[in-house]
Amino acid sequence: MRAAAFLFLAFLWVDPVVAAPEPFSPEHAAELGAEEQRLLAEQHLAQDPPDLIEARRWLEHAAENGSVEAMGAAGWLYEQGLGVEPDASRALAYYTQAYEAGENEYGIRLGWMYIQGRGLDPDRVRGEEWFRRVIEERNDSRARLALASVLISDAMASLRPERASEASDLLDRALQDGIIEAAYYLARIHSDGLGNLPTSPGRAAHYVRIGAEAGIPEMQGWMAFLHARGDTVPLDIVEAHKWASLAASGGDPTGERLRQDLASRMEQAELLESRRRAMQWLEQQ
Repeated sequence: MRAAAFLFLAFLWVDPVVAAPEPFSPEHAAELGAEEQRLLAEQHLAQDPPDLIEARRWLEHAAENGSVEAMGAAGWLYEQGLGVEPDASRALAYYTQAYEAGENEYGIRLGWMYIQGRGLDPDRVRGEEWFRRVIEERNDSRARLALASVLISDAMASLRPERASEASDLLDRALQDGIIEAAYYLARIHSDGLGNLPTSPGRAAHYVRIGAEAGIPEMQGWMAFLHARGDTVPLDIVEAHKWASLAASGGDPTGERLRQDLASRMEQAELLESRRRAMQWLEQQ
């Protein structure tokens, strides 16, 4: 994911440069383009320790000259209070500039700032407005995922149970647009029931399989559990072990525990078949 506001953090861990970069001066800045100014900011961030003050000066000038990455990075400095006193209003201004310049992620970040009250009083209405704005103006399914998570929170707290239906619709559209994380939330919604939506084990299993086939270890472990129990999918200990092995190889501890438990009850031929299926799945990725 392209996240220009955070790119500068990578420079905190690189080897220090030999020569100190050019300090900021209005005269020198006037001779440079926005991209050159932003690169000078990055050089200051690459120092050991990073020179956040000089970096901010270059970033602010680059932002004034149209660098969207500089807008986002300057906003992040003000939001987090890095090299400057935290200033939510300045962060909001830079993020708004970056969004209006075409970077959708900053519209989503603005929504979260209002929702979570980062440096300002929480404002759910304005936060949701930003998510909806990004959806309506940019057709961005990352904003759909963000808004759905807020609606799910309300439904879980029994504040607005009817919002579960909208959350499910938003997640379905996000999944269609390739936001695979939406499959997990849809599986949980239909597995447990949420708000005005009843439990639907069959639909939950459908989304679990989508996540498992996409390579999400947690959902591969979940798929293994369903096959091990024959819960809305065929009872198949070999298929269960296959998915548990894939989940374990992806670092899912539940998958590892299930893999060990299943292996203790399987014949050698079944283990070999499970490994063959797992290798076949990997080759198809």
